[in-house]
Amino acid sequence: MDINQRILTSARQLIAERGYRGWTMDELSSKAHISKRTLYRYYSSKEELITAVVDGFLADIGSKVEELMAAQVAPQQIVRTMLSELITRGRFAIATHSLEDLRQVYPHLWERIDRFRMEKIKTLVEYFIKNNEDSLAANLDPRIISAAVTASIQAVINPTFILDNNLTFEEAGQQLIRFLLASFAITLE
Repeated sequence: MDINQRILTSARQLIAERGYRGWTMDELSSKAHISKRTLYRYYSSKEELITAVVDGFLADIGSKVEELMAAQVAPQQIVRTMLSELITRGRFAIATHSLEDLRQVYPHLWERIDRFRMEKIKTLVEYFIKNNEDSLAANLDPRIISAAVTASIQAVINPTFILDNNLTFEEAGQQLIRFLLASFAITLE
């Protein structure tokens, strides 16, 4: 693994354990087994590093979505796969302390995550409608469906709602997905 990858991997691990603000660049350099000087050659600040971690994860998720759609994977399998990806590889971004940090310290990163997910959701809604022509949603305007799904996700899958309602990302995500798939008459079985 090259130095940059070690830095990013170590940062994701620290974020998963302690949130975005619960660690220092000293601790990261130690965890990545590099000097602090080397760390700062790659990233001039913690903020720059955190942005790189988030951007890298979003790029990976985006690629996975595109790969699944290109392979004509069934909508319910896409949902299962993406939820699994978020819960396993995205744990650093969705842990309760990470959501709290996004809400309080890094709201601009949450906005970036939100813009990305809304773009991908619109693409997935169109894909779901196209691949479920027998569903109720197939007879509705995709723009309306996308707006309704997007609004639902923005209302439920955000740090404020999740934390204020004492939920985990997994609880909120799984229940919302079940609700939305039922709206498309798609079952997860």
